Amino acid sequence: MLVWDFLRSAYDHALGRPKTAFPTRYHYIEILQDALKARGLTIRRFGQHCLTLSRDGGQGRLIIAVRYTNDRDLTLLNRAARQTGTRIAYLLDDDLWAMLEDQKLKPDYRARLQHFLDRHYARLRPLLQEVIAPSPQILARMAELPGTYLPPAHLFPGGNLSHFDAPEDAPEQIRIVFLGTSTHGADFGRIAPGIAAALKADPRLHLTTLQGKRGGELLPEGPQVTHHGDMFFAPFQKWLARQRFHIALAPYQVNPVNNGRSNLKFHQHALVGAAGLYTATEPFEACVKDGQNGLILPHAPEAWQQAILTLAADMQRTRGMAGQGISDSLSIGSHEQLAGLWDGLVPRG
Repeated sequence: MLVWDFLRSAYDHALGRPKTAFPTRYHYIEILQDALKARGLTIRRFGQHCLTLSRDGGQGRLIIAVRYTNDRDLTLLNRAARQTGTRIAYLLDDDLWAMLEDQKLKPDYRARLQHFLDRHYARLRPLLQEVIAPSPQILARMAELPGTYLPPAHLFPGGNLSHFDAPEDAPEQIRIVFLGTSTHGADFGRIAPGIAAALKADPRLHLTTLQGKRGGELLPEGPQVTHHGDMFFAPFQKWLARQRFHIALAPYQVNPVNNGRSNLKFHQHALVGAAGLYTATEPFEACVKDGQNGLILPHAPEAWQQAILTLAADMQRTRGMAGQGISDSLSIGSHEQLAGLWDGLVPRG
């Protein structure tokens, strides 16, 4: 199934169509499988881009269009809309309309969004009875529909912070990570000079990114810098679960695109055991307690340089921040609470 999913997604990409949103499905639904099962709900596939949540005994089901649809999905949804005990919802974790207007995004990416909005969303919209999103901004885009705010789930972060253990609480290497993909190169580029200055000031610092070639153009690879390329979702998940970092960066400029995102990076930072640094976009302002479970910073190089060096100079404080981030991730992304929200959306007979 995974091989077929990959091939179908690659085929869509080659034709200029949106790919299957595997990360969205996972972070909002599939990761909750056990918590949903405890409530008598089963996850099933429906077409290519949709999932269903069905009650045991066939007493009701919710069909969820996850980010995109294709022609076959829409045919199936039209049939399902006439069936009793069925509701149709739309799960969206990015403001596609804001992204379409963002000239910094690659033209081919924006073309895929335009393809979906013009050819599929216009036909999907009349079938919808609910919109589900991790951002009030997205819900406002479809304010005529009933809306449910649903943040991403926690990623099972452990409480082990032994990577902070070192003689005199000063590890020989202080590992920093930026988990944004190459599509976030412009955001990263704005603060890259500050990171470069911090690396130069403290030789213990080492930066890892997923920026690939683009990252090398902003910060050349070397003893203190490693740039991985973009990864497919499944290998990325396995890689991320093995990583431990001390400091994690989320330098997303305050703008409509980034205000319409989720707080997923907060959960990823907890998973790798890092203290997070964030710009004041709406998703992070809602979950980051400045100075407790992370730091909120201006999107300026000097601010990021100073924050990195400050945390590197006080690793006990950094460890405390990382620990509080783990605790808050488990609370904010509680699987039981999120499964309860889904339970309330599935019809009962």
